[in-house]
Amino acid sequence: MDFPVVEFPWFGNGSVIAVIAIVHVIVSHGIAIGATTLMVSLEYVGMKKNKEGLIDVAKKFSKWILIITTTVGALTGVGIWFSTTVIQPDSIGSLLRIFFWAWFVEWIVFITEVVLLLVYFYTWDKWKGAKRYIHNRIGMVLVLFGWLTAAIITGILSAKLTPGKWTETLSFWNAFFNPTYLPSLGFRTFIAIVLAVALVSIFVRFFIKDKNVQIDVFAVFGKINAVSLPLLLLTGVWYLFNIPQEAYDLIVWSTGMTKEIFTWVNIAGLIVFIIFGLWMLFKPGRISIILSLAVFFSSMGFIAEFEMVRESVRKPFIIYDYMYANGVVEKDAEKYNEEGYLPNSTFAAVKEVTEDNLYEAGEELYKGQCLACHTVDGWREKRAFATRLNGWTEEAIDTYIDTLHETRPFMPPFVGIEEEQKALAHFLHKVANEERQNNVEAKGEDE
Repeated sequence: MDFPVVEFPWFGNGSVIAVIAIVHVIVSHGIAIGATTLMVSLEYVGMKKNKEGLIDVAKKFSKWILIITTTVGALTGVGIWFSTTVIQPDSIGSLLRIFFWAWFVEWIVFITEVVLLLVYFYTWDKWKGAKRYIHNRIGMVLVLFGWLTAAIITGILSAKLTPGKWTETLSFWNAFFNPTYLPSLGFRTFIAIVLAVALVSIFVRFFIKDKNVQIDVFAVFGKINAVSLPLLLLTGVWYLFNIPQEAYDLIVWSTGMTKEIFTWVNIAGLIVFIIFGLWMLFKPGRISIILSLAVFFSSMGFIAEFEMVRESVRKPFIIYDYMYANGVVEKDAEKYNEEGYLPNSTFAAVKEVTEDNLYEAGEELYKGQCLACHTVDGWREKRAFATRLNGWTEEAIDTYIDTLHETRPFMPPFVGIEEEQKALAHFLHKVANEERQNNVEAKGEDE
C-alpha cells in the first residue's frame, strides 16, 4: 500500500465509485452532450421553418441543462475525483502522471463550455431577429466543446483497457490514441444522443401540452435518432472487435447475469429503442406514454450496464497489462513474492508476520490486496467474504489463495511470501466466521 486505505464496509468501495460514475455519465453524456445537441437542433429547425414553438421548447431545455450540468454534473465530477483518489489512489495517481496535460486541457475546455452555456442561456431574449442566428451558432460551439470534453476523457478511460504500445514506449500519444480510442469515442458520441432522446422524450410527452409542438419536437428527435441509433450499434461492434479477447470473454460475467438472460434482456431493450425510434419517425403525434416510460427505463439500464461492463472487463487489471485491480503494479509482483508484500507497503501497520500478529498482518494484506473489490459483509454477496467463505476451513482458504488467479482468471494473483499468504487466510477465516456468527445472533434477537 503506497497510500492510506479508505473502506466502505457494507456498500463496498467499488459500489461507491459506480454509483457516482453512473449518475455522472448520465449527466455528462445524456445532458451535456446529448440534450444540448437536441436543444440546439430544435432552435435551428425552429428558425428555418419559422416555428416559434420549437424555439420555446429549446429555451426551456436550456434552463434545465444549465441547472443540471452546473449542479449534479459538477458535484458528481468532483465526486469521481474524490472517491477514486481515496479508494483507488494508485490507479488515479498513475493516470495523472500519464495524462496530466490532457486533464489540464479538459479543465480549460470544460470552463469554456460552462461560459458558453451561460452566454447561450442569458441571451435568449436579447438576441432576436438576425442575431438569433448568432445565438444558434454559439449553441453549436457549445455542443462542440461538450463533445471535446468527452473526446479528451475518452482517451484517458480507453487507455485503461487498451494501453497499446504505451507499456513499451511510455509515450503519452501511444496511451491517448490507443487501439480503442476512436471506436470508444464514436460509441460514446452516439450513445449520448440516443440516451438524450430517451431521457428527454418522457418529459416532452408529459409536459408539452400543445399537440402540434409535441409532434414537431418528436419529428426532429426521430430524424436525429434514425441516424444515431444505427451508428451507435456500428461503433459498438467496432469497439468490441478491438478489446482484448480476455476482456470480451468477461462481458456477460461482469453483468452478473446468465448468458441467456443477458441476451434476452439486451435484445428486448434494443427492440424497445427500435420501436420507439420508428414510432417517432412515422407517428410523432401518437407517442405512447408506456413506450416513453419503457425507453426511459431501458436507457437507464443500458447506461448502468455499460459502466459496469466497462469497469469489470479489465479484470484482473485496473490499467491493462500494467496495474492489477488492487493497485499492485504487475512488474512488482516478483519482488513482493521474494521480499514480502508488507515490508514494501508504505502504510502497512505491520511489516513482518509472526505467530502473535497473524490477524493484524492478515488485515493489512486484506486492505492492500482484497479491499478494492471485496467486503467482509455486504449487499453484493458474491464479493462478501462472510458469504463466499461460508464453511471453508483456514487451510482451504490458504490453498485457494495460492491458485485463485488460475481458477478465476479475473482475480489478481496474491503477491507476497508464504507466511503472508497464511496470515491472510487466517484473517479471512476469522472475520468470515465472526461476521456469520454476528448475523445469526442478530437474527435470533429479531425473532
